[in-house]
Amino acid sequence: MRYLPELYYLQDKRDFPFQKSVLVTATTVAQWCTHFHARIIAPKNHILPIEKEGLLPTAPQEKETFVAQLVDWLFENSISDELFCLLLDDKPVPRSGEEAKFDHHDDTCCWVLNLTEEEFTECQAKWWANGLPKDLFYPEQESLCIPSPGRGLKAKLLRVLGVKKCSTPKQRQKEQGMN
Repeated sequence: MRYLPELYYLQDKRDFPFQKSVLVTATTVAQWCTHFHARIIAPKNHILPIEKEGLLPTAPQEKETFVAQLVDWLFENSISDELFCLLLDDKPVPRSGEEAKFDHHDDTCCWVLNLTEEEFTECQAKWWANGLPKDLFYPEQESLCIPSPGRGLKAKLLRVLGVKKCSTPKQRQKEQGMN
């Protein structure tokens, strides 16, 4: 099942511990994975390599340490915290047309977790245990997308092009004053 990031936390809350949320999520999901692919999209310096991929360690503690170091490498060497590629899966990655269990291809708004319900429940427990919200991600079917609003020429053009305005459950809650 696909789970999308709750953008209310990741983009709307200034003091949200974004790096911690990536680290906790990646190390949790990695336990069900055997392969990784990481790429720095916007490097701070002239770092080489900007891409790493291969097999994850098999021992749980080694795997967790390896993934934590990989996440640190991405953040330390990227101009923007939200612009990086990290894929973790139980098959070699990247694969054309298929999403990984942990799928952060480029920008955080497009981040996806492709997990079983049991795996997602375990992620929620890890988030909560680490002081993160249990609704950091939500089932994709809870996303609400409507055609681009407005009456002018620009709005009409955007609708013709299929552009939609999407909102997450927490964003809708905030808009309705229920937060």
